[in-house]
Amino acid sequence: MDSLSQIVLGAVTFAIIKDKEIGKKALLYGAILGTIPDLDMILNPFFNPIEQLSIHRGFSHSIFFSLLLSLLFAKWFSHKYKTSYKSWFLASFIALFTHPLLDICTTYGTRILYPLSKSFYSLDNVFVIDPLYTIWLLIACIVLLFMKNNNPNRQKIIKWSLVLSTAYLIFGLFTNLYVRNHFASELKRQNITYEKLKIVPTPFNTILWQGIVKTKEGLFYSDYSLLDSKKTISFHYEKNDVTFLESKRKIKALEPFFNFTEGYALARKENGKMMIYGTKFGPINIKNGKAEFFFPLVFNQDGTYELVQKQPDNYSELLNELFIRLKGN
Repeated sequence: MDSLSQIVLGAVTFAIIKDKEIGKKALLYGAILGTIPDLDMILNPFFNPIEQLSIHRGFSHSIFFSLLLSLLFAKWFSHKYKTSYKSWFLASFIALFTHPLLDICTTYGTRILYPLSKSFYSLDNVFVIDPLYTIWLLIACIVLLFMKNNNPNRQKIIKWSLVLSTAYLIFGLFTNLYVRNHFASELKRQNITYEKLKIVPTPFNTILWQGIVKTKEGLFYSDYSLLDSKKTISFHYEKNDVTFLESKRKIKALEPFFNFTEGYALARKENGKMMIYGTKFGPINIKNGKAEFFFPLVFNQDGTYELVQKQPDNYSELLNELFIRLKGN
């Protein structure tokens, strides 16, 4: 998830164990620990965009990394404060491991079992930036910074911020399941046979959702708002060049890309070149009967390829359309 969310989550989770012992310093230590897994980003300049997919949210986001680093930090903390090693280990581990746990909630996903598994795991119950998740933890951190260390209400604030933020994640999870069931019913009603179905939240909310439906020969895309009055779903279909796609899966250097797509890769020809998109986030937009996506893997005629940082230049327009669609049809 975004850096601010990880900072305040790390701060609050560390403080729930250590606030009574060290007060406001617990927020600082927790914020640092909550940030550490994302320091893998500093390695990006040394790798190309495809290789970066094998670095980010890899070992630094695995449970083994959290365990190892917690052992080291607990040793340092217990030596510094001359108190229980066990409690410092627990505080450190929670602050570190809640980082990848929160990332699992996003569609980007996390390789939480790396290196035993290179697969991305995702629950798709919250967008990578969602103020309604972050706000409770941020408020708690601000209040705790101004509140005296001996104030008996500090623990209440910490616990309630975690209850409210976690409740929002649970709401997203159950909403995802509800929307998934609705999509499955509509696919059955429309006699669409599919292999995989993924439901993902749209930016900054858990009201409007997108569905990505993988079939043998292509992919269907659509959206659904909890505020929709019409329950029927209209799907947009994109033909997939399965033969081309499977031939490129054999290229070892592209393994990080295909791991990242989680099976929702779409191959098609554009402007004389073959492109493969990882469409697990859903389309940016659908215009003139064609779905648009982020970051295509572009194949040149000489056999070379590159991951292009293709992004729209009309974000304000897209956000306005998103807000209108969120209010229902």
